[in-house]
Amino acid sequence: MLFSTSLVAIVGAGDQPQLSPRRLQVLNTKTRQIICELNFVTAILKVLLNRKRMVVVMETKLHIYDISNMKILHTIDTSPNPRAICAFSPSTKNCFIAYPAGGTLPSAGAAGGAPGGPSGSGPASAGGSGDIFVFDALSLHTVNVIQAHKGAISAVAVSQDGTLLATASSKGTVIRVHTLPKASKSWTFRRGTYPAAILSLAFSVDSKFLCVASATGTVHIFKLDLGAAGGGSGSGSAGSTSSSGYGLVASYLPEVLSQVWEPARDFAHIKLPSPGVPVLCAITPTFSPSPAIEQLSSPSSTHPSASSSSSQSSSSSSSSSSSASSSASSSSSSSSLAPPSSSSSSSSSSSTLSPVPSHSAPSSSPSGLKVLILTGDGFYYQYPLDPAVGGELKLAKEFSLLMEAQDGQEVSAKYV
Repeated sequence: MLFSTSLVAIVGAGDQPQLSPRRLQVLNTKTRQIICELNFVTAILKVLLNRKRMVVVMETKLHIYDISNMKILHTIDTSPNPRAICAFSPSTKNCFIAYPAGGTLPSAGAAGGAPGGPSGSGPASAGGSGDIFVFDALSLHTVNVIQAHKGAISAVAVSQDGTLLATASSKGTVIRVHTLPKASKSWTFRRGTYPAAILSLAFSVDSKFLCVASATGTVHIFKLDLGAAGGGSGSGSAGSTSSSGYGLVASYLPEVLSQVWEPARDFAHIKLPSPGVPVLCAITPTFSPSPAIEQLSSPSSTHPSASSSSSQSSSSSSSSSSSASSSASSSSSSSSLAPPSSSSSSSSSSSTLSPVPSHSAPSSSPSGLKVLILTGDGFYYQYPLDPAVGGELKLAKEFSLLMEAQDGQEVSAKYV
């Protein structure tokens, strides 16, 4: 799904032609029209979107499309990537794609290997198994090759503004964050001593926190002090509970020794009830209602008969003015979120990509942070995060996606 708009990319998972994993449909959920339909030779593993580009990830290829007209722009030949390890920046200014190397370095050229494009471009040079290619989806060329780890890459993530890249190796003991695109600064964090598979990486909206979920049933939150990192790979630490003296000594040591010396640990952590299941994590702001919303939800506004006629008119005028300002801001937000209309030869007509209205975003202000966790066994957890305290986080809400109604009552959540 493209942010909060009505544009959704759908890939099947069945044996029937309309549910084939090689078939991609881009749908406008508001008008219920198919904008375009693309068929590929091999299975589609992942689809990534922002307001300018769409990236289709396959095992050995990346296809880049212009989202305004759904035309193929470029195809990248990659090393075998069955887990579809790839990150795409939501930003349209820093529009970077990060994916593991271990194969050939792509060069800018004609699109190929996808519907609507001729043959692809040739390789330029080779990269190591722990390297990351950074590809600019606007200029269509590789801007950097980052030497992130010694082992194979297991997870990558790009920040909301496209200026930071987080990586983890197959060992999973060290997490690194690099600036994009040149990797002039970097941070190194110690997740743990024993190896563990990293299942999910996610930045907060303001890029000050990084959430890391592993297969051991633990989720670590690292705090990034963006002004405290030094230049060069593995040379800085941020958000650790250690004293600044270690970082000062580590800056005078060789790179290998500084990474061993550096005791950067997590700022906060979570122990999940069920380890060993697939996990997705995220950090989002917690919004508190504005005074206008609180006034609309007050008893005097919901039960006007309990107040006098003068207070009724005052409350009515206040509610109407709040509603007018809310609708005006919502309409302006909708117009800014709506991407250009797109069409395809396989669809009968072009559709306007109208956004879905966001839920109270224009009339609320962030009051804190919360960590959201979705597990493969059907549970969704919420943990409040205090940016100034950290430590072990306590479960606030638990949702079961598989919970059934009991005694005729629908149960949707459990408050802890």
